[in-house]
Amino acid sequence: MIAFGIFIFVVFLFSYLRKRSTREQREAQEQFWQRENEANHTRRQDISGLPYINIPLEQFPVGIFEDDALKEDEKKLLALSGKKILNLGGITNTELKLLYGAANLPALSEYDQNFTLLCRTLVTYAGTLLSLGREAEAQTVLEFGISCGSDASRNYRMLAELYRKQGMTKSLDRLRDAAEQLNSPMKASILRHLESTAADAGTPF
Repeated sequence: MIAFGIFIFVVFLFSYLRKRSTREQREAQEQFWQRENEANHTRRQDISGLPYINIPLEQFPVGIFEDDALKEDEKKLLALSGKKILNLGGITNTELKLLYGAANLPALSEYDQNFTLLCRTLVTYAGTLLSLGREAEAQTVLEFGISCGSDASRNYRMLAELYRKQGMTKSLDRLRDAAEQLNSPMKASILRHLESTAADAGTPF
């Protein structure tokens, strides 16, 4: 009888939890569509004052070194310098529409895609510079990537290694602080790598 009573209790508990989960899912879905409907009816806002990113080409070694890979990335950077670039990482489309209006979503999505391309290009550009032994120039490129909010793991890894080699412990600390501010799935793995690099440098965080 005791075993049967326990069985009945487990059945009722499972049924209760399943119903509660279904109810919570339904409520969450209703809230989502309510917000989405509100977002789709938000009027266009002025986005001219947003923090657009300017590429400091004058600080990069554009056109200095004869290398096909470098030239390809420099072409991409030159093209991007004439476009609007925004770091909108961590902001959903619904949130963008609520903030700036549904009519601005296509443009904002394009500007965010430009940012993604910028981050990728900076990483490959710096990587090629490093392969050519141009560490100072690569450091400049990588530091710009961090300053504009890149969450590219290689950006952090390469820059951390440059700081470690030069014994720049304070710069490693600042790099860790920048990673702490990321709103990205890459944040945890980047922080783990920075902790490892700092330990190798004899200055664990």
